[in-house]
Amino acid sequence: MEKEELIYDGYVKIYDVKREREGKLEEFTKVHLRGASAGIVINEEGKMALVTQYRPIIGVKTLEVPAGTLDKGISKRDIIIEELEEECGIPRENILSISEEPVLTYKIIENMSDGEMNIFLINVKTAETKPKEDDDVDEVNFYTLDEIEESIKERIITDPKTLISFFLYKDMIKWVEKGL
Repeated sequence: MEKEELIYDGYVKIYDVKREREGKLEEFTKVHLRGASAGIVINEEGKMALVTQYRPIIGVKTLEVPAGTLDKGISKRDIIIEELEEECGIPRENILSISEEPVLTYKIIENMSDGEMNIFLINVKTAETKPKEDDDVDEVNFYTLDEIEESIKERIITDPKTLISFFLYKDMIKWVEKGL
């Protein structure tokens, strides 16, 4: 027996769930989040792209990796390619390479949600970038890894997908240096 009762129907959906498992009744709340794709976007100088955008829920501008919600009926990979153009002003022809599959996929809210974040590794030409005027991104800049690390230490960068992307990329560099 499983019963899901929709208790909130907005951008996210929230359900109270009751189900039997191994003879015991489980009761919990499930949050249905749309998945998303993000990009570790590296230019020819080895700098990583971060976008500045206002996040009304926390009332501040944040520095984040480019990302987009899986809400358009296109693939995870195509979402991030589209977001590069919208958020960063990086046209498809300036993408030198992009991983075929995410280099990492994780649950956005572990143990409470089914939404997943898919992180792709993307190399782009070094060129001037500018977000589309109708996008919610204020600006895009490329930063050295040292600059990003300093912004993390100063708590300027606190976004989880950005933190995960940064530390994953640093590890990937070490793996390449070690020949792994």
